[in-house]
Amino acid sequence: MATNLVQIEKDEEIKQRLQAERARLRQIAGLDQPSHFHRPVERAFTAEERNQVTILFGGFTWKHEDLIRAVFQGCGYRCEKLPVPNVAAFQTGKEYGNNGQCNPTYFTVGNLVQYLQFLEKEGIPRQQILDNYVFFTAGSCGPCRFGMYEAEYRFALQNAGFDGFRVLLFKDSDGIKAASGEPGLKFTIDFGFGMLNAMHLGDVINDLIYQIRPFEVNKGETDRVFREMVDGLCEDLRSRKSFEIEERAPEWAKPKFKSNKVLRNMANVFGKSSGRRSPRAMATSTCLISWSARARR
Repeated sequence: MATNLVQIEKDEEIKQRLQAERARLRQIAGLDQPSHFHRPVERAFTAEERNQVTILFGGFTWKHEDLIRAVFQGCGYRCEKLPVPNVAAFQTGKEYGNNGQCNPTYFTVGNLVQYLQFLEKEGIPRQQILDNYVFFTAGSCGPCRFGMYEAEYRFALQNAGFDGFRVLLFKDSDGIKAASGEPGLKFTIDFGFGMLNAMHLGDVINDLIYQIRPFEVNKGETDRVFREMVDGLCEDLRSRKSFEIEERAPEWAKPKFKSNKVLRNMANVFGKSSGRRSPRAMATSTCLISWSARARR
């Protein structure tokens, strides 16, 4: 049987043929001119959109989610929690996400995609979903799966046809902001303390429920009582009056707080931590103003 074998004796010719074949394969795969990866720049979530954009979030217990939603609403944001992830969300995550991811990624990513698909089935146009909804989640650095959640959300959303859907990150290094750096979701003292209270209350309530439920006399009574208690806490977090030092300070001090962000934030922290008791807050603020003036001199 005839064969088309090519006998090459010179090493230099072999190297040239190998290089040519590598170049051909790289060109076919689109790797002949690789470009450095850059994080995609998304549309900013601006302050003007707060009255029309709904913030979506999820991944906590129902106690935490209700309390967090109340804090968002108390700070003037439209907010809704995602449904509890189910098997269908898991399958959706596997369909639109990367291969070989962990189950938590498939559940959380698929749950977001599934909810957006539900909104579309309810008659909301896709462009309106992209314009009037954003997703709020935590982020981090590093190669671990937690640091890659943002990329997984974006990849699955793009594959599902929701390319351009905005993902807001809360990171320990730069707080809350969109990828563009625009402060659409403003991190204020009230927002920070409210979220801290919501997380602590959720942890304590969650622990108490599991300790009390095994000893309940009437089945379901524990859940009913704690449901009422969480509703009451949510109403308090939602309707609480914000503390702003620029509103509580005497007239002579207001210009100083307005022009000095660090001083203003410190006074707001002291004011909230003192339980909004004006004398202590005002005394502390006066000390801060005096200290700031001496420091500048």
